[in-house]
Amino acid sequence: MSVTSTQQPGLGEVGGSGPLTDGIHLVVDALRLNAVQTIYGLVGIPITDLARVAQASGMRYIGFRHESDAGHAAAAAGFLTQRPGVCLTVSAPGFLNGLVALANATTNCFPMVQISGSSERHIVDLQRGDYEEMDQLAAAKPFAKAAYRVSRAADIGRGVARAIRTAVSGRPGGVYLDIPAAVLGEVLDAHEGAATLWQVVNPAPRQLPDPGEVERAVELLAAASRPLIVLGKGAAYARAEGPIREFV
Repeated sequence: MSVTSTQQPGLGEVGGSGPLTDGIHLVVDALRLNAVQTIYGLVGIPITDLARVAQASGMRYIGFRHESDAGHAAAAAGFLTQRPGVCLTVSAPGFLNGLVALANATTNCFPMVQISGSSERHIVDLQRGDYEEMDQLAAAKPFAKAAYRVSRAADIGRGVARAIRTAVSGRPGGVYLDIPAAVLGEVLDAHEGAATLWQVVNPAPRQLPDPGEVERAVELLAAASRPLIVLGKGAAYARAEGPIREFV
């Protein structure tokens, strides 16, 4: 993965052994480090404090009355800016509402990341009836470009970086990032937490076509009597309006 680590100071309180941070602050720090300035979503257990801390750090949080609307807004922002729009949802029903927009983003090549809080794995896997119990990772996989789960606070920085990179690299799409409530509340040393943050570098490198294939395409077009031009999102992302107009 094309990322570099950082030693950004973490947010937190001073404890007996030094400054502390937690999973919530690490998520916010990881998003800010990767230039995420706006979050779209609908807050509730267990991500209410995540939105609050994001706002306190200077990020813009735009709240909606339905998670699907928040997801579509994040996807549209991703398409317009070519950087992943971030949607924040609660567990179970909130996650499912946001999944509609995530699936649409994946189909339409909109870079988007849906971050959802979730129930505890040891309870979900044994079907013991946790609050809003659902295997959200399994539910998201068929409808997203990729789906990841963070199982400990020390992996939050890597998880956020991987989700952002996956959303914009290659064929853009929607990525699901599952963060259980216990991970959001996990406390660790602030300096150690800062060392786990990653900044994505060149997530979507330019890919030049093979010169031979370009020549073959030109010959094919030159010999065509009724050529048909179909433009897709690749042309839109490349901002190729001028060359395409000249070509037509």
